[in-house]
Amino acid sequence: MKILFDTSALLKRYLPETGRDAVLALVAQAAPVVAAPHCKVELYAALNRVRRETRASEASYRDTCAEIEKNFAEMQVVPLSANVERSAIRALEVSSMRGMDAMHVGAALAAGVDLFVTADIRQFNGAQALGLNATLLKDV
Repeated sequence: MKILFDTSALLKRYLPETGRDAVLALVAQAAPVVAAPHCKVELYAALNRVRRETRASEASYRDTCAEIEKNFAEMQVVPLSANVERSAIRALEVSSMRGMDAMHVGAALAAGVDLFVTADIRQFNGAQALGLNATLLKDV
């Protein structure tokens, strides 16, 4: 099953957050895991925010970065294209999501994924409005 994880969902693969078990189970089912063109940069931004706020060790940070690089080498990263941009703009027209969140939806549409996974309700609603099969990871 071709699954695109937005950054809010994929981050749970690397950090002990609510929803991590669900993400790991979906990653195990994915063939392939798909990511938007900017997803890795957003992951690094989130990791650095966590590192600053929690004073995580440099070794822990480097280990997580190495794991991300290894995983991204095996993922299908959707290239930025006019099709991704058009689809992202459509997502913005039907929902109140942010621009970079719309890029995930645009990438999912362009890649023809079987499932779109997010932890963001606005992104989830927008993805569904455009016909994507979407799963919302709830923090419950």
